[in-house]
Amino acid sequence: MIRHHLRLAAAAAACLVLAACSQPADMGPPQVDVPTPLPSGIDFSPEIETKPVDDSCTPLASYNPGTTTVEQAVADLDNQDQITIGVSQSTNLMGYIEPETNTPAGFDIDIATAIAHSILGPDATIRWVPMTSGEREEAVNTDRVDMVVRTMTMNCDRWANVEFSAEYFHAGQRLLVPTASGITGLADLADDHLVCTGAGSTSVRTIAEQSAAQAVTVPDFNDCLVLLQQGTVDAITSDDTILAGMAAQDPTLEVVGDAFSQEPYGIAFQKGNTDLARYVNGALAQIIANGTWQTAYNKWLEGPLGVPGVPPTPQYRD
Repeated sequence: MIRHHLRLAAAAAACLVLAACSQPADMGPPQVDVPTPLPSGIDFSPEIETKPVDDSCTPLASYNPGTTTVEQAVADLDNQDQITIGVSQSTNLMGYIEPETNTPAGFDIDIATAIAHSILGPDATIRWVPMTSGEREEAVNTDRVDMVVRTMTMNCDRWANVEFSAEYFHAGQRLLVPTASGITGLADLADDHLVCTGAGSTSVRTIAEQSAAQAVTVPDFNDCLVLLQQGTVDAITSDDTILAGMAAQDPTLEVVGDAFSQEPYGIAFQKGNTDLARYVNGALAQIIANGTWQTAYNKWLEGPLGVPGVPPTPQYRD
């Protein structure tokens, strides 16, 4: 009986060996096609503005501060006990959330804070409202915020919809690419290159007019960084301030080429709210004169941009 069981066990073992030998070689884990995740709101064929550029104004010319008082500025706030400011929460170096403190930080935040203190004093209550570039005009004109300090380029089209301060920073559009891409500037972009930028930004038209590349837009510039890192797009185009912040986060990326646009930043206000714009212009002049502007530039931008900071000279229309 014991021998019978041994024979059965031996036969079973032999069957297992033969079965194993008859199986195909180990091919590793099954190959599964997983689509690359894309951010919501991505547009691979954004509408390009075709109407002639409006040059009927002088975009850098804002309102002379004159004798506008702080009382007039406070009266133009939606809530006289606090100031509400629209900012970015994801633009490294300019406006982002500092992880350690969970508070806004960056060059735009320092400038906005100094303005808030000028209006409501050093203990000013500031309510920060994060927004995308496409939300900026709507935000000031629907009383969502008192002002927007968010890398916003002044131009005549935008002047038709909002009021602007004098220029507080001068940027220029460039490219961010992988260090091994071989792209050294705008001239290297071909018609099969995809270049990401923010929806609602002036960069969309600029890249379409000055290169053969196809623009891709997303609601937030931070999504462009993800798309570049995963290889969905070949480059990002935006202002050098924004690109420098991205490059600081990823050493495999670099800002390349000369600036191919002029991007003067202004602070936006509700259309018709000229008293607040005038007062802020006076505050900006003081911020520049007392060194606050230079301190903010040296802290956030001098190293990443690699050039000394020079504050812009204000221009006024009256």
